[in-house]
Amino acid sequence: MSSPSSNDIWIILDSRLFGGIETHVLQLSQGLNAHNQPVQVLLINHYSPPSPIEKKLADANIPYHVLGVSTKHALSNLIRLIKQHQPLAIHAHGYKANLLAKIAKIVTHTTLISTYHAGETPTGKVRIYDWLDRITAPIADQSIVVSQAIGNKVYGHSIYVKNFIDMSGITRSVGDDIAFVGRLSPEKAPERFVALAREFPEQNFHIYGTGPMESELQLSPPLNLMFHGHQTDMPAIWPSISILVICSEFEGLPMVALEAMSRGIIVIATSVGELPSLIQHGENGFVVQNASQLTCALSEWLNYSNVQQHQMRQRAKQTVEREYSQNAIVPSLIAIYNGAPKLKPN
Repeated sequence: MSSPSSNDIWIILDSRLFGGIETHVLQLSQGLNAHNQPVQVLLINHYSPPSPIEKKLADANIPYHVLGVSTKHALSNLIRLIKQHQPLAIHAHGYKANLLAKIAKIVTHTTLISTYHAGETPTGKVRIYDWLDRITAPIADQSIVVSQAIGNKVYGHSIYVKNFIDMSGITRSVGDDIAFVGRLSPEKAPERFVALAREFPEQNFHIYGTGPMESELQLSPPLNLMFHGHQTDMPAIWPSISILVICSEFEGLPMVALEAMSRGIIVIATSVGELPSLIQHGENGFVVQNASQLTCALSEWLNYSNVQQHQMRQRAKQTVEREYSQNAIVPSLIAIYNGAPKLKPN
């Protein structure tokens, strides 16, 4: 663990588990390093056990710093550190990090970039925080969204910047499994995946993730469906997967789709968020309009010849290489940090 320093980009988030935002932050940090832009990751709170992102940052040689043992302490520490070190810019991810960073900006006048990842409207107390985060968006110097639909929910101007991944060192998957990877919550509609497994009893289906619907889904699952719980090392899992099913009601541009396609894994997804921009139906994957069409898409894929499947896998990988890689996206983010002319707003 290291202390933040001047001229760095400080990426701020609150992290207990490892999901889409954490994957994005890790990819962003590595991409900035690759483009010779110093970066620090600031975690709002320390959790017990420690957040998985701490080890991943350490393994990637990304400096990080835990701000506090409580949110109040984290805020005061953040303000103190900004005044002391004057970072080039701070870049916040997630509602808690965004709200704390906005308060810190008001006090210190530092440059703030806020990124909005969530496409769904949360429930309970989080819904209030999420609403407050979105209506205070103009406090930031720039608001970034990972889908046009998310931009429509953010007050004031925002810019759409594609999610991205590092393609170096990624090898093609050679597995046969059909997988769901993500949180088992209503907006992800995992019950659709369970229903799909029942339609194809000869295929192996796997769920990687946990969440509030887990117990319900495990009450009477089909025999060809296995639950694996939350994963902290997905790179070890991807090689066994052939098809990724994203059956969500709401999405931005899910990192799991990019992770899968970069490995030649075919994505079958509902038409939400930016998935229709990523996936050209029948060319590099499948986009469906409703749950019943998931069955049709999977049947179509299973009936493809080996040559057809190989060609589609190649096109999936090439799409990510061409349009969603670090080299394609990171330079535009560095330009934003340095105050270059902004990208076209939504």
